[in-house]
Amino acid sequence: MNVCIKKERFCISSVELLEPLTVKLRQPQTIEAVAHIKPTKEMARLINPISRGPENVVFGCSVVCAIKINGHSVGQHTVAGALALELDGGRILRRVMKDAVLENLEIDADGRQVVGFTVVRLSNVGLVDYTADAMSWEVLMPGCSKVSSVATISTGKFGLHDPILIPTKFTVPPLDEDLLLDCGDGSAISKLLTNFSSNREVPVIVKAKPLSTQPQWMRDIFDDLEVNAALAIGQIDDFGGGVEAVDIEYLGVRAQGDALLVSSDVSIKYNVSENIVVSDIDIPFVRGEVHCGPNITTLEMRNWQASKLHCKKQTIGVSLDEAVLKPGDSNLIRDLVQNVASGTSVKIPIRPLLDIQVASEFMTTTITGLSTELDYSVPGVPNDQLFRSLDVRLNELVLLESSAKHCAMVINAAVSSNLNFDSNLEGLKFDLQYNGSIVGRIEPGPVHLSPENYSNTSAKLIMQLGTDIDKSRLERMLGTYLSGLYPVIEVIGRQDSQLAAFVAGIGVPMRLPQISRQENLPHPVSHESIFLVDSTMHIMSSEIELTVFNPVANSEVVVDLIEAQASHDKTILGYISKEQRIVVPPGLYRTPRIPVTYATSGIGADILRKALNGQLEIDTSAVMRVHLGAFAVELLYSGSGTSTKIRL
Repeated sequence: MNVCIKKERFCISSVELLEPLTVKLRQPQTIEAVAHIKPTKEMARLINPISRGPENVVFGCSVVCAIKINGHSVGQHTVAGALALELDGGRILRRVMKDAVLENLEIDADGRQVVGFTVVRLSNVGLVDYTADAMSWEVLMPGCSKVSSVATISTGKFGLHDPILIPTKFTVPPLDEDLLLDCGDGSAISKLLTNFSSNREVPVIVKAKPLSTQPQWMRDIFDDLEVNAALAIGQIDDFGGGVEAVDIEYLGVRAQGDALLVSSDVSIKYNVSENIVVSDIDIPFVRGEVHCGPNITTLEMRNWQASKLHCKKQTIGVSLDEAVLKPGDSNLIRDLVQNVASGTSVKIPIRPLLDIQVASEFMTTTITGLSTELDYSVPGVPNDQLFRSLDVRLNELVLLESSAKHCAMVINAAVSSNLNFDSNLEGLKFDLQYNGSIVGRIEPGPVHLSPENYSNTSAKLIMQLGTDIDKSRLERMLGTYLSGLYPVIEVIGRQDSQLAAFVAGIGVPMRLPQISRQENLPHPVSHESIFLVDSTMHIMSSEIELTVFNPVANSEVVVDLIEAQASHDKTILGYISKEQRIVVPPGLYRTPRIPVTYATSGIGADILRKALNGQLEIDTSAVMRVHLGAFAVELLYSGSGTSTKIRL
């Protein structure tokens, strides 16, 4: 029995029955036959065209048989039939490969060639029980002017069982120059890698290579077998992937409309399986776009950016030169920043769309439109951890204006940090919220930070008195801060701020940073207050001298001491019996002696007597009204551990 293609009149297989087949036509029956099926070399003439697209194929079959009627032979006759089918090799291949998984993938890319091994796992199609011999294939791709080889693939012996496991080795040699040329819409290799990275199909030509270990009928077919296929990389088991860490060694930002211009040295640690070994390959330049999250931000690198691939460390370093960071959905930006600032790690998808320049012996080319999707867990950085690294040294305050309801001043300070950061941003505006009340706003100016160095910066601070509750909360915050403690406030981006798409509505809790005075001014031992520097108790005259610091460079500060007391180890040593006014000029100022009532008996008197001509750690509490121009607040000061001289 022969199976033939009727239109082209060639036979693709012969079928030899190994046992006589008896068919009784009187009733329906199941026919079982044992046959030797021998495909012919003409099988390639069927497979090759249907791999290129759907083909209408009419199969013909003729069977020579002996016919008996009522036990009487009526001779030998030929029974023939035909079956018309539309065959689409590409659809068949996609159906077979749709659930393909590459297991135990190993790749060694040494800059000269790529060698790999994997086991391809397929679901059993359930048509035949067959053990396939080892096979070899050459994969070719059309370039600009010719078709060139891109890989050889060898598959070991495998059975069509469930699951089908196909041991596969592949080798990619140095590539033909024609595959690396830009044909007008990119190079062939660029399109191949782009499609693979996006798990899209890649059109290739697969040419069979006969092996001496194969049976003769298979070698006959392989001589002429050349299949047009659309391949996808499939699922890779335990491949790794994703961004493990991002280390920013330097960051510089400035505004461009609603976007940020970013200059930065970034090191990106990527994560792939330890079975993927890459060496002697570099990526010296990149450009393109990186989309963060579903619609959080987009980083546009319009010009080529210098980069360096460190294969052994699995890192790539990129030196960004004024890349454009564009905001997406401001609500998503706000949620991301607030989660990260609260110490919560946030997993976001990263979708790069890049052009890269590749340099190696294997290939030197530009690959355009390379896209993939990676996951990156943005680590949570508690705001306390961030601000703890800041060392802020107050240089001066400059009063701009004041009224009964508000006070505006410029803060000039020197800042040191372990960050390497440059910001030329101006026009940023943040509300300051304390215990639910807006107590002011701050407008930071440009800042330039480098590790182990102090850098000067300025910010505009506006304190405002709204309702009585707002005034009470501002006074509590200022009193706590002047006492040498560091209350937590919330910094909230304003809608009228520059770069509002990035900052508006973002509320980040922040502990007010510890501020030291100018470098040449003395520091108390502990619980440092920027206001009270030193004090001396004069016991016999019942007086006290205070050394205080007024940081406002262009205005005196008037302090009305309404009540005050000094204690040691919870024992009261003295108190002010009537209100005293102190007018403090800019800078350090030693006050006139202030009348004080000291303890003359009991434990308090004993403490003072024993400390004469020495020093005591004094805790001070005071209610004072502070005037800065027309602006006045009433503060509760509570300083502890101030080193105080005790004199007769």
